[in-house]
Amino acid sequence: MRKLVRPFRLVQPPRHLAHLVASRSYLSYDKSELQDKLVRNPYSYLQVINPDAKKEVKGKRGTKPFFRAVRDEYDEFLAKGWLEGTDGPGYVIYRQTTPEKTYTGVVCVLDLERAKDGDIKIHEQTLETREELFVEYLENVGFHAEPILCARKTGHPGESKVDLCIDEIIAGSPATCDFSTTDRIRHSIWWVNKDMDHGLSEALAEMDKVYLADGHHRLASSLKLMHRYSNEPGVDRILAFVIPAEELNILGFHREVLNWKGDVKKLLAQITAHNSVVKVSKLDNISDEPHIGEIDVIFGGEAHRIVLKRDNSGNRIDAQWLGEEVIEKVLDITDPRNNPDLKYIPGTESREDIVKREGNLMFCLHPIPVDQITNTADEGGHLPPKSTWVEPKLRSGLFVYEFGNHDHPEYKPYGQR
Repeated sequence: MRKLVRPFRLVQPPRHLAHLVASRSYLSYDKSELQDKLVRNPYSYLQVINPDAKKEVKGKRGTKPFFRAVRDEYDEFLAKGWLEGTDGPGYVIYRQTTPEKTYTGVVCVLDLERAKDGDIKIHEQTLETREELFVEYLENVGFHAEPILCARKTGHPGESKVDLCIDEIIAGSPATCDFSTTDRIRHSIWWVNKDMDHGLSEALAEMDKVYLADGHHRLASSLKLMHRYSNEPGVDRILAFVIPAEELNILGFHREVLNWKGDVKKLLAQITAHNSVVKVSKLDNISDEPHIGEIDVIFGGEAHRIVLKRDNSGNRIDAQWLGEEVIEKVLDITDPRNNPDLKYIPGTESREDIVKREGNLMFCLHPIPVDQITNTADEGGHLPPKSTWVEPKLRSGLFVYEFGNHDHPEYKPYGQR
């Protein structure tokens, strides 16, 4: 059987530029912040994915000419030495340390044929239009510049060996690259080639499945790309960061209904009348977070809590109940993925800031437990769209995996500059 977890030839920024090259997802920057980064930091990977920032690009964003310009900008980074590759395949041990938590795992490539067989477990449905957009992007740029996030479940084959190898590598050698970013996150990287493997390759070879935590559209588009260009070298793999499932930080994903002109008392009465609701009551402390089986309704500076009847099956997902029974049936929002009046608010936003969103109707949810996510994936089910905000969030341009027959300038391998 083909191995699920495989080594790869890494492309990454040199040690002295890593903190300047690696960037957050460009979607996380507002317009002014993005412009400031593009003007002030020529090394930022944001320059690669925004080639129109400093020169004219023939095509609009999302078109083939634009994606070719992204590849050209990437090649320019290679030629300048702002990105460079390893001399042969290996793995990366990556540790991300935030003020609240530390995440440690393996950056690798996963075999997409194994994904096709169901060994990369998914829990979200994807949109065809986004899949096709990513396919066109990938076939023109020829690289993955941000790993998908995967979890390995407690008790998997080879677990103790993998843990031991990671500990030995971290304890036995200094990090290849170690830097902090302005969001108070420390990034520590150990490049693991065949000479310092400590048995990691053999331990990873035993892993039989992983659970996709973030990156469903990237996985779906990579599978399509593999089917269309099966003869392209390396197209049958996808870049991934694999961490223990218990290390995942799962936050709620709240719902905001824009332009709502209804009567909140009437809305609460309709919800109270539902046969699966125990009660709806006003909160004395508006900052009190909900628990599983509780959903908060916030409007006009006041919060009311929906308490659902106990779910003995363990299969009910609060976000799904809210979507089907309230957002669709009561508020008549029948296309929650695409309706412009429905926004999804990450659980990173504070309760205080959510309360301040006056004028819009808010529904606040408790995070889904990781066991419910993995159980849903094992059963072949799907969570509603935007059910979870999962951390860690990974930086773009820090780890790059190239595939396909894309010509690029020659450059020296990592550590030989």
